[in-house]
Amino acid sequence: MFLCVDKIDKGFLAMNLDWEVSTEANGSLVKCAYRAESVAQLDAELELLIIACVDKAVSLMPQNIDDDSQYLLFEFDSSDTLRIVMTDNSKQQESGHRVACDMSALTPYLAQSSYWKFKDERFADIVKYCIRDYLTTCGAFMRYSLVATFSEGDRARTELL
Repeated sequence: MFLCVDKIDKGFLAMNLDWEVSTEANGSLVKCAYRAESVAQLDAELELLIIACVDKAVSLMPQNIDDDSQYLLFEFDSSDTLRIVMTDNSKQQESGHRVACDMSALTPYLAQSSYWKFKDERFADIVKYCIRDYLTTCGAFMRYSLVATFSEGDRARTELL
């Protein structure tokens, strides 16, 4: 197991993310736990956090892609964890390298936020919209013939991004 740090710098905003990579029998799991300490920090960094997670998953695509790869599946579950994995047509056979980001500490700040993008939106919808917006401009993702889908914990019920 090792730890690597990505520095994201978008203009005057900068955020450090610690990615913990653990090796498992069937590949690796790249994990990140992000903690915001204020509503202002959440307003400024939530979209960047989601972009960083997508970029991390896309950077693993060359190691993940095979003849059966069809979906890049974004799962956001009831524990407020975003999981990103490539799957086959059945959405059951997962790729070897996966990304997970625990965002549960952000929930209280969303309720306090007055940022127009977060106002009166469910956390899952905010995550989904941020992913969708970013994928439309993510050149690295566009190089692959994968279908991006979003699920709220039930892989049988996914929607296209």
